[in-house]
Amino acid sequence: MSSSAAGESVAFDRIAESYDATRGGVERGRRLAGVLAEFLPADGPLLEIGVGTGLVAAGLAELGRPPVGVDLSLPMLAVARERIPGRLAAGDAMRLPVGTASVGAVCMIHVLHLVAGIPGALAEVARVLRPGGVLVATAFLKSPVHDDVHDELDRINEQFGVTSRPDDPDLVRELAAAAGFRFLGRREEPGRPVTPANAADSIERRQMAWTWSIDDDLWAREMPAALARIRALPDQDRVRPGPGPSVLAFTHP
Repeated sequence: MSSSAAGESVAFDRIAESYDATRGGVERGRRLAGVLAEFLPADGPLLEIGVGTGLVAAGLAELGRPPVGVDLSLPMLAVARERIPGRLAAGDAMRLPVGTASVGAVCMIHVLHLVAGIPGALAEVARVLRPGGVLVATAFLKSPVHDDVHDELDRINEQFGVTSRPDDPDLVRELAAAAGFRFLGRREEPGRPVTPANAADSIERRQMAWTWSIDDDLWAREMPAALARIRALPDQDRVRPGPGPSVLAFTHP
C-alpha cells in the first residue's frame, strides 16, 4: 500500500513509541541483520537509510557492522539513540546528509514505499556509494493470500482507495537498473503473523502508515463497520500466514 505523497517522504513520528512492539521487535531486527550481512562487504562505512528505532542497526552492530543511521523522524531517532548512540543523523532519503562516494554499502529496510520517489532515492544512493558499493533493500510483493483476514484487508483497501505499493520487487529491479545498479541476488523473508484481533487493533490505532492518508471524516464514518467485519471473523487469535518482503542486493560501478 502506498504511503507517500508526491514529493514528500513519510515520517513515523506518531508511532515512535509503539513501533518496536508492532514491527517484530529486537529479534526481527537481528534476523534481518543476518540476512543483510550475507550481501554486505566485510568492511567499509555502512549507511542505513530509514534507520527508524535502530532495530536492524543494532543487529548489524552485534555482527560487527555498525551502520550510521539516517531517518526523517526525530522521535524515531530518539529511540534509536538508545541502541546506536553517536551514529545517527536526521535526513531525508531524497537529500542525504552524506558526502558523495563516501560509503561502502547502504541498507534500506522497509523504506522504499515511504520515500517521495524511488528513482530519486536510488539516485541519492548511487551518489553516496563508493565505486563497487552495495545496496541492500527490501521490496514487497503482495502475494495472492486468500484467507478470511487478508480478504477483509483487501476489501478495506479497496473501500478506502488505498493504492498498491510502489515497491514491487520486479519494479525495484527495473528502477535500480535504470539508475546504473547491477543485481546481485534476492532472498525471501517471512511475513509478520496476522490474526483478526491484531489486524483490527493495528488499524484502529492507525499504526500502519497507509491509514494516515485516510480523511478523518471518512474514517469516522466508515471504518467502524469495516473493523467490525474483521472482529466478527472466527478464531480471532489464530495466526494467518501473510506475504513477506524480498531482500534485494545490488552493486553500483
